[in-house]
Amino acid sequence: MPTLLCSPDAQLHYVVDDFTDPWRQSEAILLLHGNAESGVAWYGWVPVLARGHRVVRPDMRGFGASTPMP
Repeated sequence: MPTLLCSPDAQLHYVVDDFTDPWRQSEAILLLHGNAESGVAWYGWVPVLARGHRVVRPDMRGFGASTPMP
C-alpha cells in the first residue's frame, strides 16, 4: 500500500495505474476525488486513461485508506 508521509501523524494513500508501454515515457494525470469519496471513485476511468498516461489516484486525508482527520 503506497503512502506519502506528510507529517508524523498524516499519511496519504495513493494508487498509480500505468498500462503504458514500458519503453515510452508517459505523462502523469492526477485525479482528485470529491467530498465523501476516495480514489476508488475514478476506477471506471482507469482502463481508458492508463493506456496512455500514468494515473495517480490519491485518497485525501480522512478518506479511503489515508489517515483520519484529527
